Amino acid sequence: MHKLVEQFLKLKPPKFSGVGDPEAATLWVRELEKGFALLRCSEEEKVTLAVYQLQGNASTWWEATQRRVFPEGTVPGWNAFVELFNGKYFSDCARERKMAEFQQLHQNHLSVDQYEARLAELSKYAPRLVEEPIDKARRFRDGLKPEIKDQLVPLNLKNYDELYERAQLIERNMTERTAASGSRFVPNRDNRRFGKGPMTGGRYPIPPNKKSGVGKPAYNSNAACRFCGKRHGNGPCPNKTVTVTCFNCGQQGHYSRNCPRQRMPSQQTQVGQQASNAPQNHLNRPQA
Repeated sequence: MHKLVEQFLKLKPPKFSGVGDPEAATLWVRELEKGFALLRCSEEEKVTLAVYQLQGNASTWWEATQRRVFPEGTVPGWNAFVELFNGKYFSDCARERKMAEFQQLHQNHLSVDQYEARLAELSKYAPRLVEEPIDKARRFRDGLKPEIKDQLVPLNLKNYDELYERAQLIERNMTERTAASGSRFVPNRDNRRFGKGPMTGGRYPIPPNKKSGVGKPAYNSNAACRFCGKRHGNGPCPNKTVTVTCFNCGQQGHYSRNCPRQRMPSQQTQVGQQASNAPQNHLNRPQA
């Protein structure tokens, strides 16, 4: 027994103190059973090693339970120990919560493998719902993503392993198609950076400025001028004339500061009077 305990402790089995999530109790039993299977322990050895890993309140509970349930001279079996252990640390309320979680489980963001593993774990709390192989396969299929489930329903597969494998293949195919389509339609950043797309307004793009190293759209220096119709580069049009209008007299060819009417106030007054009397003279003209 000493050698068995030494081999068992090398596996670093978990301890249990009776504090925490109720699911921790089932996880503790499951991890212990892995070590028991590896060491090929007997029923009595399993209980002995499990009791060795109990701590605190859990250890106190077993001391009281062992004396009450198993009289002196009775060797407790592993199944009996697990039943008592679950009755203490995995209540009926916690079991009902796990059963509801099993019934409501869907793949959602999980992969097919992750969904199947979670479903298998929760099925231990609802063994009657997956007792029949057909029911187990149907429960697995109904919780898959719609895009995977829709491809499996017409096949009407009743074997769980075959259904699971087909779901893996469908998911893998969808992942590969998504990756291929994503790489195919990636926009060309170089073309967008150097302005090689279509432009409006009759202007043509040119290569980027070599000095700045940044591609910016520019106007073509060979485009025809909109004023004279000739090609003279990006400079000002030599044939374009600027017409100056005076804001004082309204005449063209000079500015208001050089207006001749400001220099000749008497003439400006006389012109103003003639302009104002012109309609009156016309009205006072004697009729023929």
